[in-house]
Amino acid sequence: ERLPAIRLGRWIAVGRLDINTSGLLLFTNDGELANRLMHPKCEVEREYAVRVFGEVPSKTLNTLKKGVELDDGVAKFTTIKPRKNDDESMNQWFNVTLQEGRNREVRRLWESQEVQVSRLIRVRYGPIELQKRLPQGAWVELELADVNKLRKLVHLTDENSSLVDVRQTKLDHARLSRMRRSVKKHRTRKSGAGNKR
Repeated sequence: ERLPAIRLGRWIAVGRLDINTSGLLLFTNDGELANRLMHPKCEVEREYAVRVFGEVPSKTLNTLKKGVELDDGVAKFTTIKPRKNDDESMNQWFNVTLQEGRNREVRRLWESQEVQVSRLIRVRYGPIELQKRLPQGAWVELELADVNKLRKLVHLTDENSSLVDVRQTKLDHARLSRMRRSVKKHRTRKSGAGNKR
């Protein structure tokens, strides 16, 4: 409901995030592009930052990379990279990648090894990375070059033109401030509407 109005078609979400996951979401009005980006045969890599509770032994990490039988088939992480942690923390951070997007797959993989996920953030979908400065709940339009990276990844021809004003894709201080105000205003309105019910 916070996406801009479009003249052609409708917004299609490329994949989903469950209620306990935050991070990068892609939207398009190109059904073929959306379908291919989500289809398992295209093996589009997704990357997540994962915070888990406790220490994770190397054996467990190797098992997660080799593959685990879940209720809907074998699943595995393509890569698992530990991130620098605070020495006093009980939590550990990892960046993990996988090439499909089954329902709650990242969480279920960790849970299959009796490891509890306490935070999950999608940080990359294919070549598109979550912009660190982008406020939660805000959006930016992709430049034509980024759209074509996605199209190339799933064997579609390049687009030649875009309706996006390149100046609108830069995250300068003024734009970030407007985004934060807009997100805050939206949340206030949404919580106010919920209280009236």
